[in-house]
Amino acid sequence: MEDPRLTFEPVPSGSVPLERKKRGRRISVWLCLLCVALTAVFAVLLTSLFFVQRFSELQPVSEAIELVKKNYYFFDEKTQESMVTGALKGLSSYMGDDYAEYYTKAEYEDLLSSNSGNFIGMGVLVSDQGESTFIITEVYDNTPAQEAGILVGDQLIEANGEPCEGKTLNDFLGFITHEEGDVNTVTVLRNGEKLTFTVTMRQVYSPYVTYRMLDSSIGYIYISGFHGQVVREVKDALADLRAQGMTSLVLDVRDDLGGSLSDVCDIADIFLPKNCVITTVKSRVNQETVYRTHSDGLDMPIAMLVNGYSASASELLSGALKDNGVAELFGTVTFGKGIVQTFFNINFGRDGTIKFTTDAYYTPSDVCIQGTGITPDHVVELPEGLTYYSIPSIPYESDTQLQAAVEYLKGLDR
Repeated sequence: MEDPRLTFEPVPSGSVPLERKKRGRRISVWLCLLCVALTAVFAVLLTSLFFVQRFSELQPVSEAIELVKKNYYFFDEKTQESMVTGALKGLSSYMGDDYAEYYTKAEYEDLLSSNSGNFIGMGVLVSDQGESTFIITEVYDNTPAQEAGILVGDQLIEANGEPCEGKTLNDFLGFITHEEGDVNTVTVLRNGEKLTFTVTMRQVYSPYVTYRMLDSSIGYIYISGFHGQVVREVKDALADLRAQGMTSLVLDVRDDLGGSLSDVCDIADIFLPKNCVITTVKSRVNQETVYRTHSDGLDMPIAMLVNGYSASASELLSGALKDNGVAELFGTVTFGKGIVQTFFNINFGRDGTIKFTTDAYYTPSDVCIQGTGITPDHVVELPEGLTYYSIPSIPYESDTQLQAAVEYLKGLDR
């Protein structure tokens, strides 16, 4: 017998029975709802499969956290927070990347504050010269130390009544408190006389550039790091030195461990002629970014000082000036860090930050100096016994590297 549900009865032209219309609409609605339901089911299944496939390797971590939550007698919210932080720090430490690191929100804020050059203190730089001999090598402008009368060359011998004998520099500085408003008493030895100063700690700025004229025509700029206001500091130093008659420059990046890629490129732009390649940064997926100069350059002879602690950004600057024929390099082979790290924010309510290696940079001659460093044009060693000196505090008569650079510049004028 023929199934009446599959029978198409003839319908008078221009009319459809009301019950047929209702039935057709119901079928259409049910079909739409069915399609929506099937789409939702497929979406959930595909999403589940995606996350299972992508995050299955994290299952042991999740299981461990659940075990602790269920069985650890002292478990609380702080425990869970600490475990997640520990897992993220462990992730960075086991990547095999010496420069990978996870920062909590507070740690990252401290890092930014440190790199800005702003800190709570008295405003001095202290050099450890061995055998508990601690010499003040810099007194920064507009700081409690300067206002109290502390001078470069003073030897620290006591801090809040604690003598320096038999202590490391870190141990000795531990007797000085560093909260804003803290009052500290320090005693120094100056020309055989003991002097005591009282200083109140406050926020100060530690510059990354020091400079001076070496003679009537040779200027000297030391860059300790590419952070804070270093670009402005270099420009100000150059303007002041030129006003004093500078016609050639010693640029010193010894013991400069690096810093910001943008800062070092801005500084390279000061010294190099227009349209010179500063560096090429290459990523894992072979993407390349070429950084070029836009200014007219310094247009004067430059001798550059480097050593085994000139790293990262300072090597980038050294390579850019050397390869473009703008500077002669003096000193020893540089550290050899030709890779770039990037900071990534981790959200999910944590506001943490993870840093790891993402790129390598190449000198204008297309060389990555990772692990090899840059060999200076003139290899010059420092005398033994200057290991503990900060670069600005090395006496000129002992600084064979600086002397060689000066002799080179003087020879160009002959």
